[in-house]
Amino acid sequence: MNRNRETRSECTVVPGGGSEWKCDEDPCMMSDEVLRNVRQAGLSWRAANYTQFQGKKLKDGLIYKLGTLPLSRETARLGPINIDKDIPYPPQFDARQHWKNYISPVVDQGWCGSDWAVSLATIVSDRFAIQSNGAEKVILSPQTLLSCNSKQQQGCRGGNIDTAWIFAKNHGLVDEDCFPYQAKFTHCPFKKRGNLLTDRCTPVVPQRTSRYKVGPPGRLVKEHDIMFDIMQSGPVQAVMTVYQDFFHYQDGVYRRSHFGNNELKGLHSVRIVGWGEENGDKYWIVANSWGTAWGEDGYFRIARGENESGIESFVVTVLSDVTEAYLRK
Repeated sequence: MNRNRETRSECTVVPGGGSEWKCDEDPCMMSDEVLRNVRQAGLSWRAANYTQFQGKKLKDGLIYKLGTLPLSRETARLGPINIDKDIPYPPQFDARQHWKNYISPVVDQGWCGSDWAVSLATIVSDRFAIQSNGAEKVILSPQTLLSCNSKQQQGCRGGNIDTAWIFAKNHGLVDEDCFPYQAKFTHCPFKKRGNLLTDRCTPVVPQRTSRYKVGPPGRLVKEHDIMFDIMQSGPVQAVMTVYQDFFHYQDGVYRRSHFGNNELKGLHSVRIVGWGEENGDKYWIVANSWGTAWGEDGYFRIARGENESGIESFVVTVLSDVTEAYLRK
């Protein structure tokens, strides 16, 4: 199988149709119907047409702009962690403000179904910085997962998040400078049981020789448990369901509109960094992986406490294996 091959869309502009595109017999990612109906419906969010998605088929977008494969029955049944902290929660919390300069930037996964790798790498990066009080502030490489976690994974055609977390626990990641993200499957240049020295990577603290690893992942399902974990330890990973209208998101608090195609859908792994409330409307603040030209500078807000698009149905937390000397007390 050629993991690097991209499916090219045969999409053309409809004559006399303005910006309307037609993709053979398949729906396009961008839809004038969705744009028009969202604008007219007065929803809690606004829609836009994105040039980066024009001329692309929806079915391809669901592969190459998402990438999370369906959860195995065993993973889906993973028992949740119950924190049950009876404390007052602030109406607003944003990890980017609470831990200034510790939260890694939005990544553009490109035309590659690597959301499972990108979301994991950015969350682990954030948590290394937070847990080490900034000593191990590091941007970790999603390419490590894309290229080296190849067993049971499909490269740019998607990956299993449970397999990815097991890899991060057992083998660890290297930093972005050592193995830059390329948005394609490549040969893994590292030995399976190597370390940063054999990998020829430069650690951010002299005491570190091992790759950047994590502890066992856990699952959160309750709204307040998710909030508490973010507030204490940093951003978490969430798996949501994406339909056509989500590709059009521009700003506001997203709720699925049911406009456009409602048959095709896919799973998407994202990074929840905080929460807020606007005119009584509660939302999560979430980092996407489609670059900063999409949404709210690469982020989106989505309804909180309603399990909108399944955003609260599978949330993953983990602790980073910080060098002991710098562990946050």
